Amino acid sequence: MDIVNRNQSTCESGAIPSIPQYLSATNVYGITLVSLGTLAVLLVLAMLIDTLSYIMKNSPSRVKAHSAFVIGVYPVVAVATYFAILVPRAHLLSEAITQGVFMAGMYQLWCLFVSYCGGEAQLIRKVKPGTLSLRVSPCCCWPCCFFLPPIDVTKNTIQRLRLLVLQLPVVQGLVYLVLLVMWAERESLYQVNYMYLQPIIILSILFGIWGMAMTINLLKGFLGDEYMMLAKFIVLQMVLVLAKLQGLATRVLVWGNVLPCRAPITPAVYGNLIHNTLMLGEMVLLQYAARRIYKRVLPTDYTSEGITRISTIGGIMSSGLFRDNNNSNCDNMNLKLDFSKNGHINVALDVKE
Repeated sequence: MDIVNRNQSTCESGAIPSIPQYLSATNVYGITLVSLGTLAVLLVLAMLIDTLSYIMKNSPSRVKAHSAFVIGVYPVVAVATYFAILVPRAHLLSEAITQGVFMAGMYQLWCLFVSYCGGEAQLIRKVKPGTLSLRVSPCCCWPCCFFLPPIDVTKNTIQRLRLLVLQLPVVQGLVYLVLLVMWAERESLYQVNYMYLQPIIILSILFGIWGMAMTINLLKGFLGDEYMMLAKFIVLQMVLVLAKLQGLATRVLVWGNVLPCRAPITPAVYGNLIHNTLMLGEMVLLQYAARRIYKRVLPTDYTSEGITRISTIGGIMSSGLFRDNNNSNCDNMNLKLDFSKNGHINVALDVKE
């Protein structure tokens, strides 16, 4: 009777067993789960290598690093989740890594959208005289913020959008650092204070997604559907949605004593196994979706890549355009005259290769 009561109290406390205790209770189902998890991680890594190879060969140089970072979110989450299945006490660390790499990936996605425009200066030049609407979900949608007027797009406006997204990895990293320190000091200290820090996490996420939504709404008018900005945002955002919703669902199952207890496998371990197994399968699907989205030819920017500008006569002569006595190469030339306000004449000669 004492053993039964002791096991019951362990189940109610949600204790996490050590690796030897965990392995001693592993049966054929556990081995099958680990085998499927290994296969899922290998699939994610294979799709990552294939997508990275395509990006490095075909994407413009200014977007390669940002694209590589974004598609690298899924294998990092998959590997962290896989180790959480092997080591039960690594679940909090896996959750922190998932949260951190997603937030960093969201900021890199914002930088990728700006790079599609050629940088902040080119973005402002293309948008002007446009305006930025603040009435965008999730923080400020109609009719809640109908009184907010649109604001002009300036350098400060773009910087504020950047800060809204940049605060994601900073705030989330600090919060999970505090949680990990509490967990290292005393697990009960972490469990008591976890819910008190959730409002900070939620507010940070809402403001970050609001900044991304405003950026997409601003850029979709002139970038077009070929860049698939909304699809890239949704596929990345699903990492957070699935992690948060499934994590909450499994916690509810543990709190409601729905999951069984077969010591040393407690309901908390069962809940973490369910959550991590689902996350592994979903990372395979999301990596496949990202592979389909990022393995596309991006539209060519005519102003930066379709024209070679030659500013000197020597450059024109060395280009071979005047080696022939005929005028067949003149069709590839375009002479532009621009009269400035102070009376100067600016001459530009564009030569198409």
